[in-house]
Amino acid sequence: MSLFDEFEGTTHQQWYDKIIKDLKGTPGDAGVIEKLIWKSTEGIEVQPFYTSENLKQNKSKDFNLKNSKTVWENRFVVNINSIEEANKKALYALSRGADAIQFVGNINSQNELNLLLKHIEVSIVGIHFYNSNPNKTHEFFSNYLLNNNIKLSNLNYSISFDYIGELLVCGHWKTNEQADLEELAILTKSPLPIKTISVNGLSFNNAGATNVQELAYSFSQAVEYINYLTEKGLKIEEVAKKITFHFGIGSNYFFEIAKIRAAKILWKLILNEYGVIDIPININSTTTFTNFACFDQHNNILRTTTEAMSAIIGGANSVSILPFDSAFGTSTEFSERIAINIQHILKEETFLGKVNDISKGAYYIESITDELVEKSLALFKEIEQKGGFLANIKNGLIQDAIQQVAQNEQQLFVDGKKTLLGVNKHQNKNNQEINKIETKGLTNNIQIKVLQQVRFSEKIEDTAVSAKI
Repeated sequence: MSLFDEFEGTTHQQWYDKIIKDLKGTPGDAGVIEKLIWKSTEGIEVQPFYTSENLKQNKSKDFNLKNSKTVWENRFVVNINSIEEANKKALYALSRGADAIQFVGNINSQNELNLLLKHIEVSIVGIHFYNSNPNKTHEFFSNYLLNNNIKLSNLNYSISFDYIGELLVCGHWKTNEQADLEELAILTKSPLPIKTISVNGLSFNNAGATNVQELAYSFSQAVEYINYLTEKGLKIEEVAKKITFHFGIGSNYFFEIAKIRAAKILWKLILNEYGVIDIPININSTTTFTNFACFDQHNNILRTTTEAMSAIIGGANSVSILPFDSAFGTSTEFSERIAINIQHILKEETFLGKVNDISKGAYYIESITDELVEKSLALFKEIEQKGGFLANIKNGLIQDAIQQVAQNEQQLFVDGKKTLLGVNKHQNKNNQEINKIETKGLTNNIQIKVLQQVRFSEKIEDTAVSAKI
């Protein structure tokens, strides 16, 4: 017999009546409760309280959202400006406790790759490459493994380039549409157990997109890749296993937890339409910089800490934390060490790596998860019905939608209707000019361009996978 069996439960209505009474309302006065409801940028009406009754019609509770591993990857990002400096920075990060490195930038020769990986134990460290020449990088890395007698069985690595995502951000293909996608197909046909397809939802996030937009656009882009590659003869199972999703994590704590959980559900629903089950989603999360303070920078340490917690509790496979002073595009050895240490604290002192699917059963988070799934799925279907992701960036619909949301969000900060501590609230009174700059520069740090030069003129066939979801 449980101790709790001796106590009667409290119904949703009893909580409802208690709140009205405590707020000096009259019985049945719904207006008191309505004043406590707030509406998120995604259009979700957040209630003042949630109970088990909120989960009766909740779909997310029926999904197993556990990770294959409870311990996430502490991934440190190294931009390749100089091969020697990149190697030095990677070794520094690993010596301070990072267990994976993301190299961003081109590698032009076998010798450069050998120097880049000098003294790095790739058999025990996660190695990830992101650059515009992934097939060459794949060749160099394969040779490196062969020449050093390194077995593939336990390696954790990826070599990728988000061709369509870069088109959206940069405004042009690397070469042209046919050549770029053919290049991706060649890379993905590799028999090696390697992640080759990158879907960069982080660029949507940093441009000011809502969580619903980030999810819907990311999965629509993934479907674009899946449809193309399966038409090229690859099996859906092969393609699905080689996709990595990169999501940004903002400071809306519970919503960001729910976003990662919603992503897992959406991936299952989409793959089910292809007849695929039991291929888990691979998620790398990076703290966003849309809310970074440029001048009172130490506030950013707190922001990135709670953001990393959201990613971890939500169940991300790996997490990258931006150094607190990276708003200017540079960082210091100190800020980089702090970024790594934040994850050490979360892993070793708060024991977040000891529990799988921590938020399971939390009425509030489960409810938000469900609403994000429903709204993201609706937007996903809308994109697919209009021709798919590529068609919708070629005609500018996705860019325009993100820009509108970002502008609206910016105005809320400028008007003081939305708060960011240290920027438009509790400002440094000695730096009024700086405060103005901070407030005006809160969002839309990455501009997603309108691709005038690649707009469609011909009819686009509907390749929607969402019809039955």
